[in-house]
Amino acid sequence: MTPTAPASPDPALRALAAADADACPTLLTALAHDAVPRVRHAAVRHPSLPPRAMLETARRADAETCEMLGENPAAPSSVIRLLARHLAVEVRLAVARHPRMDLVTLERLADDRSAMVRSVAQAILERRLSGAAPA
Repeated sequence: MTPTAPASPDPALRALAAADADACPTLLTALAHDAVPRVRHAAVRHPSLPPRAMLETARRADAETCEMLGENPAAPSSVIRLLARHLAVEVRLAVARHPRMDLVTLERLADDRSAMVRSVAQAILERRLSGAAPA
């Protein structure tokens, strides 16, 4: 992702703005491209980040930012499915736990090349199929 010019010279203030419950979606979109990782991470975790910005982030961001995006409970299924194919194990692990993970993608992660991802996905899949977790 190409970093944008900061709205404030202080990264701590930008991170606080991104974490604000009432943050404007337009501001969050800009902060999701910030050059400072903690600012980007706060923005991509925010449930008000627009789905289009989430999709763009999933396609272009670094692995750590994608991992944070994968933990956003508001991330749409299309973004979660895209992140489930990410090269980084940490990203696939984060999305395996996502509440919007569909069963087909979860089954694919249950056969992942990473033993950790396989283990987590299989456990979640078993709970869902047994009715112990929401489908």
